[in-house]
Amino acid sequence: MKLVENPIRLNASLHKMLPYTVRYLYGKSAVKTFRLYTLGSVHVHYIEGFKSIDVVMTHEKRNIRQDEIDFVIGKLFSDTETAQLTVNHAAKDEIEGQVHHKIGVHDLVIISLPVAHSAA
Repeated sequence: MKLVENPIRLNASLHKMLPYTVRYLYGKSAVKTFRLYTLGSVHVHYIEGFKSIDVVMTHEKRNIRQDEIDFVIGKLFSDTETAQLTVNHAAKDEIEGQVHHKIGVHDLVIISLPVAHSAA
């Protein structure tokens, strides 16, 4: 397996790429940065917010396999961070239930890492 970072156009919007998912995760709050990767035919969106870091994995035609999830976790997170990760396999159903609309992918998995805030 190979995780490949894809360039993002300057006018690309995360809200246009994943409208319902971003609304589900962040509401109207802003995100710091995002990157787009591919793992074969799996799209991997790395989103760094102010309260959490989320990795959204989507596939249009099949379910995402556990070995693909483990591979992405190993590449994008350190060993110390993996203990704090939560993996949501039911995210697609939760999002569709919340917006009452199909989101256009066959499978969606969200991996979340809470961001520790330092007292300044």
